[in-house]
Amino acid sequence: MRSGTTALRPRPGTVGDVRRQLLPAHLLLPAVLLAGCSGGGDGSGQAASEDTGTPAATSSDEPTQESTDEPSDESTSTTTSSATTAPAVPGEPIATVPGGVPGMVVEVYSLVRSGESVTATMAVVNEGNASFGLARQFAATAGDEYNVSGISLFDPAGLKRYLVLRDADGDCLCSDVGNSSLDPGDRVSFTATFPAPPESAEVVTVETPMGALPSVPIS
Repeated sequence: MRSGTTALRPRPGTVGDVRRQLLPAHLLLPAVLLAGCSGGGDGSGQAASEDTGTPAATSSDEPTQESTDEPSDESTSTTTSSATTAPAVPGEPIATVPGGVPGMVVEVYSLVRSGESVTATMAVVNEGNASFGLARQFAATAGDEYNVSGISLFDPAGLKRYLVLRDADGDCLCSDVGNSSLDPGDRVSFTATFPAPPESAEVVTVETPMGALPSVPIS
């Protein structure tokens, strides 16, 4: 028999293996610092992605800039207004008559022949101190409440009255004075078209609901 004790070998997982797996402290410290630096790199990457979102927010303002370039509707309202403007009166009236309301004066400016018709250009002015309405003042019927269908021409030589012309629908070929009030100093002009009297009729009487204006020349 051999003398002496049998040498014992350490088993895996015993103190002998642990010693071989441990690293010296001076090697562990750089590894920890390196791990910390790599974590900081991830934070900077996240900040960059947030900055890239800023231009996207700025681009959302572009529709507002485009809306300011849209044309206003200012040019359309001007066209509508000019289409409803009453005809301008040409100079001084050639005949006048007081109206049925204090301060009202009816004026005739011209009677112009054109083929088989004569067009009268007239106006009503408020020379009083109070406003008055124009509805039904010059109308021939209740259906013509806001126009001047009640005006006519009378030929004294031929003893014939000429009523205002109407279209196929029965509408008066004349101006619509509306239902507005006429303030002191204001004037509203209007026109009415009639069948033409004979060429021999050089003057006619313009008849209105307020009174007659005799001897008005036709040009």
